[in-house]
Amino acid sequence: MNLTEKQQIHILFETKNYIELYKTQSDVLNEMLMINNKEEFKDFLSGENFIDERIFLLYDSAIHGESLLIGGYEEDAISQVTSFLKTKLPEDIFSKIEGSLENLYVDIDDKDNMKEKIDYCNQQMKNTCYSINVEYEDTYCAGAYFLSVVQ
Repeated sequence: MNLTEKQQIHILFETKNYIELYKTQSDVLNEMLMINNKEEFKDFLSGENFIDERIFLLYDSAIHGESLLIGGYEEDAISQVTSFLKTKLPEDIFSKIEGSLENLYVDIDDKDNMKEKIDYCNQQMKNTCYSINVEYEDTYCAGAYFLSVVQ
């Protein structure tokens, strides 16, 4: 998303013009709110629900491939995370952390180890200009992680 598009989206959030936002960003809102169409979106809004701009931007980044969305009950997330990080990190840096991604398990009700694994990867990348950001969101769903690489 370019700066102009971000500014336009921000204005729609500031003015609470959510119907216009849906016209241009239905794919993001459908994913975020787990809905299928404009009528369901209107129904969501009629319940005096709110749309959080920060969370919207997380989902937008996942839809555009800038981050990885991992559901809170994904269980074995090794292949998803590995594939994503291979595309975002230089090969030599990825090879430093590849072994740390073994046994990566996501289940927010059980033995979830996403945060610890990513923290350990970040320790291994300490002297590089890269880090992995992990954000957890549970406003519109039972829980989801968003992984992104920061340089």
